[in-house]
Amino acid sequence: MSDQTPALRLEGIVKTFPGVRALDGVSFEVMPGEVHALLGENGAGKSTLMKVLAGMYQPDEGHIFIDGAPVTMRTPLEAKARGVVLIHQELSLAEEMSVAENIYLGELPRRSFGRVDWQKLYANAQVILDRLNCKFGPRSRVGDLSIANRQMVEIARALTVDAKAVVFDEPTASLTDAEKVVLFDIINDLKAQGGGSSTSRTGWMRSSRWPIASRFCATAVIAARWSRPRRTRTR
Repeated sequence: MSDQTPALRLEGIVKTFPGVRALDGVSFEVMPGEVHALLGENGAGKSTLMKVLAGMYQPDEGHIFIDGAPVTMRTPLEAKARGVVLIHQELSLAEEMSVAENIYLGELPRRSFGRVDWQKLYANAQVILDRLNCKFGPRSRVGDLSIANRQMVEIARALTVDAKAVVFDEPTASLTDAEKVVLFDIINDLKAQGGGSSTSRTGWMRSSRWPIASRFCATAVIAARWSRPRRTRTR
């Protein structure tokens, strides 16, 4: 048995809203280089669990561990700083800004006197867009892009940091078949990077499409209303 430390571990996570116990003692772990699927019917708490991981909700009970260390993530920025990145199904982009500005929003490279280093910004963004095989450029206005291309911008955001856990929310919902192939390559790349001893990168996918999830995921975490999630090996 491997003595490797889980990249991500949840222990007894509880989240309650008025009249609803959305999460009831959720516990599971993800090892480096693994991709897990989170499956379940509507209302089973999948989105709530992802928002707890991303620092959008605070758990009422339980603990989150990253690389074996307990962490508290009170905001999405804190979660990102800890290496947890959520790629939303609902797009959270600034349509009037460029692709590059959206990719590095809040982290724009600066020159002296706080001026934006536009040349570096566009160059860095182009590297990420090339990795994703995007057909649009870093100067493109996000509002002019198709929904599928905007989703690729969301994915590009996750590649700007040394993420330890990348959480995908229905990642293929708005992608074309060609874009899905690119996404699959990215997921395989993240898996390969997480397999080494020097990194703990892992993935976690919420999906309603079992054929998509089973392609990458060694384990499915199945959430059911009013019960604790159970784990199922997919292969």
